[in-house]
Amino acid sequence: MKKILIALFAFMSFLFAKEIVITKYLENKPKIVINYIGPTQVKKILDMDMKVLDHFQYTYNDANATNANMKFNFTYNKAKKTLTVKYIKNNNVVLTRIYKSNTYAFFPFLVHKAVYDINEYFHLPSAKFLIRKVIYSILVAPKESAIYLSDYTLSYKRRLISGGLNIFPKWADEKQTTIYYTKLQRKADLYKYNIYTGKKEKILSSQGLLIVSDVKDGKLLVTMAPNGQPDVYMFDPNTKNLTQITSYPGIDVNGKFWGDDKIVFVSDRYGVPYVFSKDLRTGNITRVLYHGKNQVGVDAYKNFLVVSTRETDNAFKPNTFNLFLLNKNDDSLKRLTFGGQNMFPNFSVDGSSIMFIKRENFSSKIGIIRLNENKVFYYPLPKILQSFDW
Repeated sequence: MKKILIALFAFMSFLFAKEIVITKYLENKPKIVINYIGPTQVKKILDMDMKVLDHFQYTYNDANATNANMKFNFTYNKAKKTLTVKYIKNNNVVLTRIYKSNTYAFFPFLVHKAVYDINEYFHLPSAKFLIRKVIYSILVAPKESAIYLSDYTLSYKRRLISGGLNIFPKWADEKQTTIYYTKLQRKADLYKYNIYTGKKEKILSSQGLLIVSDVKDGKLLVTMAPNGQPDVYMFDPNTKNLTQITSYPGIDVNGKFWGDDKIVFVSDRYGVPYVFSKDLRTGNITRVLYHGKNQVGVDAYKNFLVVSTRETDNAFKPNTFNLFLLNKNDDSLKRLTFGGQNMFPNFSVDGSSIMFIKRENFSSKIGIIRLNENKVFYYPLPKILQSFDW
């Protein structure tokens, strides 16, 4: 099992139509003025949201602005744990929104929702990444890892699960109320956990590996190694039906649903790991991307794939892993990163952004690629994440 874990960690015209729309509004971004009153910590999150969103020309506390489309007055009351946002047009308040939380620590989510609502008010392209919750697993002691809940900037942190080796958390539903995660004990146990009620339910057990890699329409793609051989399976929690999808005397891991009739996964069936697809109707298996020395990570959104590809072959220094975006409709390939070790790509729920981990110069940071805006933003990590999902 230890060898399998080591191997697993080692592996680990829609777009163009949107780009036309994006180009049009980016040339004429709405001009707004933001007036802010409140703690500096809250202002910092507001700054981050506006910068990463990149949908507005904005200034702060600019009393002389004459060509702004609107003004937005943000007021955070720390005692009441309330964020009030007033929408002002032609010196008239046209809308007031109030955001509340039970604890001060939750303020990042209030700011994210407020900025998301402003983006929706202007009918700009989706910014759901702002309001998505992030779950991640991190090593806290030898043979012990905990699972945390956070926002996309990792500014908010709440521990959900601790005690033992708790790894590979995955959101179980679109509303982000429940997660799947693996607890490694004498066996690998797969649990479903409600983040609000704390209710926990064991749904599957196996010798060796048992990791959820994707969830779609209630069905799970899992990597299992009941006989010491990792393969991709499909599991239906409602019927308890378990179907083996791949069968190869090597390593098949990290299955992802790709469209309605295919999955993609990482396999060493060519001697080194590459990304393959399997047609669920015909059973045909095809190598997806002929680029790089090998490919160690993949995620899918509709017709798109993001792949982590090793591009160097260094024996005495770290190799370079870059991310590439692939569209199966036209076989287009777009480089997303340059340099460093860019791993574990993860699409946002609306496909507009990709979160990943970048390792460079003995440090790690979270990266967020804004695909339509052609920009990437980074947040430092105090510790190395074992895995994450958003």
